[in-house]
Amino acid sequence: MLATRSHRPVTVLVGLGYPLRIRDARGALEWLESEPAAVRNEAYAATCAACRDAIGGTDGVEIETGEALDVVTAYARRRGILLEDDAPGRHSPEHLARLCA
Repeated sequence: MLATRSHRPVTVLVGLGYPLRIRDARGALEWLESEPAAVRNEAYAATCAACRDAIGGTDGVEIETGEALDVVTAYARRRGILLEDDAPGRHSPEHLARLCA
């Protein structure tokens, strides 16, 4: 089994703009499994599969945690819930608008 720890966390906005920091593939999969059925599509399924492959591999496929988190990042960016800049007070106007909406 590969390590499930990443060097760079991914932060997504959940609920009413609450930031959730994802540090590893297991955390990403937990978040994905809590997502509503309405957002579960092919991209969602591929993202879950990448996380599972990083956690322990399925069908003999294993990938690095960083690769899985790259997939999670792309998925969150596509959905418009990726918090690109984690530095406090340095969020883009788009992210601030989302947080205040």
